[in-house]
Amino acid sequence: MKNVTKVLLLLSIIAIGFSSCSKEKRIEKHLYSKSGKWNNTLYDYKYYEDGALQSSFAYVDAGYIEFEKGGTYSWTFIQDGDATVEAGTWSNTEDMITLISNSIALQFKILEESKTDMKIEYTEIDGSSKEVYTLTLEKDK
Repeated sequence: MKNVTKVLLLLSIIAIGFSSCSKEKRIEKHLYSKSGKWNNTLYDYKYYEDGALQSSFAYVDAGYIEFEKGGTYSWTFIQDGDATVEAGTWSNTEDMITLISNSIALQFKILEESKTDMKIEYTEIDGSSKEVYTLTLEKDK
């Protein structure tokens, strides 16, 4: 009976390991498949001081991010009609997307994810202030 319990425990651990790897690979393929272009349908920014919301703004149709299979990306951010382009490398885990540009890494937590839609969030904390950037992305058709 002890051997059966040990075997079941070992199989459970292996299954959890495989499911983590497969989710990570699935997200990776979703990012770069087809054109790899994700339209930023909503860019939401919030600034907090001592836990209280001080300011916020949101931009609709705020550009797009293009993920390439080789691990590079290009992010075009459109604000008030002006476009800013940033390029770098990307990587992902099952719950994070990391964008690296000019030696600065931004780690976005994946809040929601499917083949066609994704919501990611980057939080920066400095003492008593906190900035939260939430991007709602839609796969380009």
